[in-house]
Amino acid sequence: AHAPVASVTEDLSNLADATLQAAVEIGRQDLAARFGRPLAPSGEEATFAVIAMGKLGGRELNFSSDIDLLFLYSEDGETSGDGAKQISNAEYFTKLGERIIHAISEQTDEGRVFRVDMRLRPFGRMGALAAPLGNCLDYYEHFGRAWERQALIKARTAAGDIALGNRL
Repeated sequence: AHAPVASVTEDLSNLADATLQAAVEIGRQDLAARFGRPLAPSGEEATFAVIAMGKLGGRELNFSSDIDLLFLYSEDGETSGDGAKQISNAEYFTKLGERIIHAISEQTDEGRVFRVDMRLRPFGRMGALAAPLGNCLDYYEHFGRAWERQALIKARTAAGDIALGNRL
């Protein structure tokens, strides 16, 4: 039996979302044990969202697609760890992003889950792997080119803090 293309692309996109959510949760558990929780200046926990762009954002993923991602966090601050184990939120969320990319795209004997492309983030390859919401908004308002703003049309939150992603 054959499934309609739209059904297959949506199922593949849902698989990518679930895989990303699992990678976020595992990465946060690992980092929390080493550095504590990322905190905003208010003392509330800073949150993280994985923004799907391109085909994944539009739920049009096919078997040969890579996944275009943008990593976003709510606020700068520091983790709750003590002394040497305390790091900035920028460093914490960069480490989280690196773990997610590794978990999703590492080549194993069975292959890899998905290829990950991070080039659509603000400032492309030169930009931070994970950026606070305010910096992203500032980038798209003042520096983003027309095609970068147009790429946001398909953007959606694939994993992490859905409300944060929706604010973008």
